[in-house]
Amino acid sequence: MVKKEYICEKGKKSSIIIEDLRTEIKEGATMILGFAGIGLIGPIVSNALIEQIPDITEIGFITSEYLPPISVFYDGVLKHPFRIYYSPMYNLIVGISEVPFQVATAYNDLSKTINNWLLSEDVKAKEVVIFQGIPQRGIINDYPVYYAAEAEMVENLEKYELKKVEKGIIVGAEATVLNEALSSKLKAYALFTPVLEIPTPEAAAAIIEVLNKIYNLKIETAKLIEEGKEIKAKMLELAEKATQYRNQQQLPEHPKEGYTRYFQ
Repeated sequence: MVKKEYICEKGKKSSIIIEDLRTEIKEGATMILGFAGIGLIGPIVSNALIEQIPDITEIGFITSEYLPPISVFYDGVLKHPFRIYYSPMYNLIVGISEVPFQVATAYNDLSKTINNWLLSEDVKAKEVVIFQGIPQRGIINDYPVYYAAEAEMVENLEKYELKKVEKGIIVGAEATVLNEALSSKLKAYALFTPVLEIPTPEAAAAIIEVLNKIYNLKIETAKLIEEGKEIKAKMLELAEKATQYRNQQQLPEHPKEGYTRYFQ
């Protein structure tokens, strides 16, 4: 009975389907979970891991009645919008959700299902990691990475020169995963970095560099940084054009002949 208190109940509206039963998840795995939030750093980070970790394989997917009516496909091949991958080499489980849920409260149900599975006898995971963007306006030139974690994890995370978030509120899917983990044996922490309100590859690259250090990964980030620079250049170009347009729309210093006043 005591054991059941540590393993949260499964959500009523969501399920984890494991298709690859041949792959055995080793005890003490870490789950890196990327949700489709602001800046899309979750899917960008997860996709980079999926593309570059050599032995990673898709082992299953997550279903929910709250998932929106959206299909995802790559190179003409249909994919589940919320997939689960595993790498025996690094003992990493990677979850990627490429679409947001329709109802915010749906994440409570989903988090119960994820935590229940991670703590099950088939998995016995150690920790879960989530990331969230800090929305910023204008051009971002620096991407410091901050953390928020359970007390016993702080000392280890500070080895990697991460900045502590002294006080704040986490909202959305990531918050429900952290809250559920706090109520169980599962450890959890969050990484944050500044993002734009559009996809921000440079922010994802900053997160990946931290994951590389913590989990001894070798994920290349040069392409993401280059993509970020291209987005930044386009933003600057659009801003310049907008300024030129506004200047062209300026009223003349003296009204034209026949007019005494301009009204706006």
